[in-house]
Amino acid sequence: MATRRVIPSSSRWLLVLLIAIVEGQRIAERKCNMYREEVVARKGLVALMLTSKPIYYNIYNCSKSVDLIVGGEAARKDEFPHQALLGWPSTERGRKYNFFCGGSLISERFVLTAGHCGFLMGVGKPSVVRLGENDLDDGGEDHADFDIAKFIKHPNYRYKFGYYDIALVRLVDTVLFSKQIRPACLWTGRVMNFTSGVATGFGLTGDAGDSSSTLQKVTLNFVDNRVCDRIFAGTRKLATGLNDAQLCMAAPRGERKDTCQGDSGGPVQVVTDNAGCTYHVVAITSTGGACGVENSAAVYTRVSSYVGWIEKVVWS
Repeated sequence: MATRRVIPSSSRWLLVLLIAIVEGQRIAERKCNMYREEVVARKGLVALMLTSKPIYYNIYNCSKSVDLIVGGEAARKDEFPHQALLGWPSTERGRKYNFFCGGSLISERFVLTAGHCGFLMGVGKPSVVRLGENDLDDGGEDHADFDIAKFIKHPNYRYKFGYYDIALVRLVDTVLFSKQIRPACLWTGRVMNFTSGVATGFGLTGDAGDSSSTLQKVTLNFVDNRVCDRIFAGTRKLATGLNDAQLCMAAPRGERKDTCQGDSGGPVQVVTDNAGCTYHVVAITSTGGACGVENSAAVYTRVSSYVGWIEKVVWS
């Protein structure tokens, strides 16, 4: 009787990775191409001449404003369908959850966020992920809540410090993609051929302000890491300065734009194709100082530094 050989999970992961490399694409890049197809509908124009062939064109089922959160502006409905909210049970009357962190949907079962979002003082780990939300005050909106199965921080993350500030949230149920809820791609390359990105979140609109009820977006510039080194010099969170797995971002000189408390874990994203339907998440909001102060800057986790770890957890 023939025996069935069981391949260890570690070997299966290595096999999948090798196949992806041979085909010239990372697993994350192949998944990105699959997600892009979710928003394209191919339409044909009937030829009027018998000798003519039908003309086909693509329709992109997405919502994107013309231009791409403090000092920011309200995002359009369905503009960022990968935006996630991490929720904790609320004791307030009439409120089911408090949303203290953001995140990005990157697959049918996983949300990308910051490591420190699993260790917020006094509230513990989040219990739910909300997707498809654009206005917290709109009770009729088509959002969906998903219970969290596991909060997976990077193995090297330590709450006292700002390094390795990245985590994955595994959902109990599978997400069905739609116009309102759809994953983003991961930026896998070390080189960034752009100088700015769009940060999104529902965080405070100033150091003394309230959290925003609507999703906000703000364009920030990538600046030299030494700018953040000067700002955060002497702090325990970044005792040895920024490393290559971190990015420093700031508003254009003289402007009061920033991410703030409550934006943690949310994405910094860019659009890389003309259709504008697919965002690539370049960074994760990690830590900052005062919100919306002129010439301030904040620290973000560089996603490309952790793609290997993400692929192993999400797609192995």
